[in-house]
Amino acid sequence: MLHTYILYVCIGLSAIVSVLVWIDYYRRIDVFEPDKIRHLLVAVLIGCGTPFISILVYRVFDYLSFEMNGEPLNDLLYSVFGIGLNEELSKIVGVIIAFRILKKQINESIDYLIYAGMVALGFALVENFTYIERFGIDILTERSFYSVLEHIINTSIIIYGYFRLRVYGKGKQFTNTIIALATAISSHGLFDYFIFNPNFKYISPVLVIIVYLIGINFWISMLNNAINYSSHFNYSKIQYTNKLFYRLLIWYFFTMLIGLVYKAYFTNMFFAIANSLHHIFSNALLFTIVILRASRFKIYKNYYQPITIQLPFYITKNNDEDFRLFTLIPIKIRGENSHEYFLTAKIDKEIEVKPVNPRKSFLQHTVSATVADKLFLDNDTTIYMIKLTDKNSNNTFFLKPKTTGKIFIDEVYPINELLVDDTPDVLPKKLSELRFLEFVFVKADNEVAKVNY
Repeated sequence: MLHTYILYVCIGLSAIVSVLVWIDYYRRIDVFEPDKIRHLLVAVLIGCGTPFISILVYRVFDYLSFEMNGEPLNDLLYSVFGIGLNEELSKIVGVIIAFRILKKQINESIDYLIYAGMVALGFALVENFTYIERFGIDILTERSFYSVLEHIINTSIIIYGYFRLRVYGKGKQFTNTIIALATAISSHGLFDYFIFNPNFKYISPVLVIIVYLIGINFWISMLNNAINYSSHFNYSKIQYTNKLFYRLLIWYFFTMLIGLVYKAYFTNMFFAIANSLHHIFSNALLFTIVILRASRFKIYKNYYQPITIQLPFYITKNNDEDFRLFTLIPIKIRGENSHEYFLTAKIDKEIEVKPVNPRKSFLQHTVSATVADKLFLDNDTTIYMIKLTDKNSNNTFFLKPKTTGKIFIDEVYPINELLVDDTPDVLPKKLSELRFLEFVFVKADNEVAKVNY
């Protein structure tokens, strides 16, 4: 009796934790006008009813003998239309209900994605109870960071497409909606197809990860655009640090801890620890990439990122890598880290620029400057245009935040590369168009970035 009680407590806690992590995440990024938890929970509860819609449809499919049978084409069609179309439309029914009930709470662009995500979380919560009960707590971490996010991503794609014209003035209503529906349904279907189809036995993990990572980048880009286009946008409320990354990391290890306690109770501590370490090391790189990407945005008012098929990382040649794969390949996670964002809140404000090495310096001494603008070169590299008030020059100067090696002076003042554009008639599009002058560090009012993200 005690074993059964502990089993179901662990299953319930596991399923709930797999949802709480993303409720907490949405609360952290909704910085301008945070929604109340009770309103978010209403949307989650509405979402909890949506799996039963899809179950009814599955019963119809069973009656029609439309099911997976091992034939590649049949299984692809079933994955896309039997699973993807069915479950996505079921969640959209919940989203429509949530939007009507909570219409007074939806008053900025990110709210559409947040409440759609909450409904998807409700769907995933019910689904997680079923899967964890059937397959055990071993799948908790994968459900929390794979399947739950897949539900959120695909529902968000549909809602983003539907509201793309209204919020961002992009595209046409019908075209946006159809493309979004097709993308979400295909993404959902392919994710399941590559998992369940035996013909992809050896390469299915790679294919699943590719679909998943492209979806992650879609999702964060959509959230990023919603933040930048918020009707309540305010630089002073965006407090950009690495805190969000560490919160997600803590949630990840908490899911691992639940599994560890469960396995230690029902097996033994040695097996539990060995199994948990295996999960950590086998998923470490992927989870690091996902958590880093989920914690990074390009914050700039009314800056719109095209939603394109991209992985959430790329090989960089701009000396701004996050890590080196196999110690050789410089990998950069898309979006800005806290050092790259720092000067954003200083746009149109005065700063002091000081040479790191005054003896060999173009500036020679401390100069005043105004942060004039923010640019993204090579699509991702953040630089800031500055106007040097103490220098008479026809050239245009830029600051590029230093992100590798030593990045602070006195652990407070961020180091930047001082760059110059020798042909300032046209704004640069590539970092290679600018010439490096020297390393400088920046002083400004309230130098230390505030803590929120």
